[in-house]
Amino acid sequence: MGVRRLHGQDFTYWFMHRAFGWSVVLQLVWTFPRAVSVDDLEAVNAALGVGPLNRRVTRASVMTARPRWGHAPDVPDVICDTHPIAGDSVEAWAARELDTVPLDPEHGATYRLRAVATEDGGCVVSLTALHLVTDGKGLVTAAADALAGRATPDTLGIDPGPSARTLVADAGDAVGGVMSAGTGIATATGALIRKAMTGRSQSALPAVGTEPTRRRRPRTPIRDRSPRAQTTWAIVSMPAADFAAAAKRHGGTVNTLFIALITGALRSASPTGPGEHLKVGIPVDQRGIDDDRANATAGVSVLVPESLRAGDDLGSLRRDCKRAYSELSAGERAMIVHLQPALRLLPLSVVVAAVTTGDGMPDVMTSNIGTYPDDVATLAGIQATGMAFRGDAIGVDANEPYRFGDGLQAWLLQAGDTVTISVAAFDETAFGDGAALRSGVAAELDGWGVVHRIW
Repeated sequence: MGVRRLHGQDFTYWFMHRAFGWSVVLQLVWTFPRAVSVDDLEAVNAALGVGPLNRRVTRASVMTARPRWGHAPDVPDVICDTHPIAGDSVEAWAARELDTVPLDPEHGATYRLRAVATEDGGCVVSLTALHLVTDGKGLVTAAADALAGRATPDTLGIDPGPSARTLVADAGDAVGGVMSAGTGIATATGALIRKAMTGRSQSALPAVGTEPTRRRRPRTPIRDRSPRAQTTWAIVSMPAADFAAAAKRHGGTVNTLFIALITGALRSASPTGPGEHLKVGIPVDQRGIDDDRANATAGVSVLVPESLRAGDDLGSLRRDCKRAYSELSAGERAMIVHLQPALRLLPLSVVVAAVTTGDGMPDVMTSNIGTYPDDVATLAGIQATGMAFRGDAIGVDANEPYRFGDGLQAWLLQAGDTVTISVAAFDETAFGDGAALRSGVAAELDGWGVVHRIW
C-alpha cells in the first residue's frame, strides 16, 4: 500500500491547526425518544473505530513534504454521561460538546461518540470529528454505516513511523511539491493574463455577478464585530416536502431557498444599503465513487442583492447559482487553489498574511450536506426524533484578530422526510444571543410560509 498524504482541501484545516491552534470540528446530533443502551453505543463506536474517521496525521521527515495519513492504532472510548439533562437543554449540551471536545489529529482521537440521557426518558447522542479528517458527506456516510451495523474498514493502514522507506517517500514528495508549486504558479499567471485580456474578475471563490452594479456590502473587521469570539446557535427542523414546495412556489430549488433564508436572516439583523449585496459561499461536493479522500469539496460564491425579500421570486438567484456551478464544472478555480502548493513551501507567517488579506470571508456560508434515508437517524431500531449537522472551530482566541466565520454559516441536512438547518452566528453586533438568532430565522421561515420547529 502506497503512502497517503494530505491533499487539497485538507490543507485548509491543517493550516488552521498549525497557524492558529484551531481544531475545526464537525458534529452530528441525534435526539431519541427512549434510552439507547451502552452496548448499542459501543457497537456503533467499534464500527466507527475501524473506519475512515479514525485516522492520524504524521508529519513528514522532510520539511516541505506533505504530512502522511494513517489509520489510528487505537479506538477512542464512548463517553456516557451519568447525569440526565433537561429536555430543553439538548442544544446547550451538544454545543458544549462541540466547543470543548478534545480532538487532536496528531496525538489523540480524531472523533468522539458521546451520549446523555434526558430527564423525560430519552437520549441525546453526539458524534464529533475533525474536519481535517472528513467533510460533511464523509461524516454522515460513516455515521450511517456505523448505525446500521456496517463496519466499513479504512483503506489506510497504520503509519509505519520513521524508516528508510518513509524517508525516501517523503523526499520524493518534497521534490514533487516543488514541481507542483511551479505548475501552480504558471497556471495562476496564465489566469491573471486571461483576466487582464478579458476583464473577467476572479476572487477568493469563483463568484457570479461581480460587475460594478453588484457591489458587496462594506464591513468593519470581524474582530470588531465579534469581540468575544463566541458562536451563537439556532437549530430548526421542518417537513422536507413543505420546504421543497415553498421553494418551488417561488421559482427556486431547495438550495436557493436555503440561501435566501439565511441571507434574509442576516440582512434583517444587519441591514444592507441600496444596491449592496451579500456574498454567499457555497461548498460543492466533488466526491466520486470509491473516493476516500478526507475532504472532497470545492467552493463557489454568489452575490445576493439587498432587494431579495422573503416571498420574492427566486429565479434570478437560481440562475446565478447555476452559472457558478457551471463555471466550477468547466474547471474555473480560485487563484488560491492554483497557488496552494506554493504556499505550502512558505513560512507560516507569510501564508497567514497572504490568506488574511483581500475582501475577507463571505458574509454567509450555506452548506447542503445532502439527503439521506431514515436509517441515518435510526440506532438499534430506535428512530430519532431529530438529527442535526453543524461545525465550528475550537480554540479561537478573542485577543487575536482572527475569526473562524463572519455573519452566518448554516448547514442543511435531510434525514428521511425531515429537513434540519443549523445556523451559526459569528457577528455579535447582529445577533447578541441565541434568542435573537432563533427569532430571526423563525421570522424568515414564516415569511416563506414554511412551518417549522425550533430546537
